[in-house]
Amino acid sequence: SCGNLFSTVLNERWNSIMKIHIGRKFEFEACHFLPGKDIYGECSNLHGHRYELEVIVAGEINENGWLFNFKDLKRLVEDTVISKYDHQNLNEYFEVPTAENMGAYIFQNLSEELKKHNMTLKRIKLNETSKCYVEITEN
Repeated sequence: SCGNLFSTVLNERWNSIMKIHIGRKFEFEACHFLPGKDIYGECSNLHGHRYELEVIVAGEINENGWLFNFKDLKRLVEDTVISKYDHQNLNEYFEVPTAENMGAYIFQNLSEELKKHNMTLKRIKLNETSKCYVEITEN
């Protein structure tokens, strides 16, 4: 159809002159403690956070006019990350559950899952609090 031809021509042009990224934000609640009061101070006590996770992916605009369905991205992140950690004790998953260790692990797992869909994970940002976060990007 005319619409598909127009869309295909634009998609080829856009994909050749620009990088397109899409993103989505997620939230989950979890508790943890960091082992060693001499190193981590008050964070060595069991405490909770409302984590915010931002996921940015890259790819090419497809024949449908998008990189990836936001609903599919939501499902993938919820299955890979949120359902695993929400309302959990993160010490059961990480020896030292710092934002950096968690972020690196989340990035690695999401990257592997997104590759199955021909998508590239560009960046994640994991907020532990409203003021403190770790950001991890692809090399």
